[in-house]
Amino acid sequence: MHALRRIQRGHASALCAFAVVGIYLVLIAQQGDGGGSRVAFVAASIATAGVAAAAAESSETAAGALAAAWAAATLWVWVLLAAFSIGLLIVPAAIFSTLALRCRRPHPLVVAAGIVLALLIAGAGLAWTSG
Repeated sequence: MHALRRIQRGHASALCAFAVVGIYLVLIAQQGDGGGSRVAFVAASIATAGVAAAAAESSETAAGALAAAWAAATLWVWVLLAAFSIGLLIVPAAIFSTLALRCRRPHPLVVAAGIVLALLIAGAGLAWTSG
């Protein structure tokens, strides 16, 4: 039990995000269609959010806070957009990431910037991979 107390929330978010990406890619592979660029974008986005959440744990700077805010917002974006497929699987990663962000007590403008970045990147990626 003591080992679980020492795990940082950002690291737990990353582990959950990587597990979701693995499950997602296995499910897509079992469907047999290969997925394409949209699947690659979604998987990369979730994995990158996990990396950002873990990396932010070691930085007390504004850049670390921005990375944590972007990671949490990105995971919540995918919870909503993928609600009928893998969205529920992303919820634990999003919760851990949000808790890690909350413990940092970042400036509200940093959180807003993270949310805006997450929405812009998700929107641009979805537009780029459509068709």
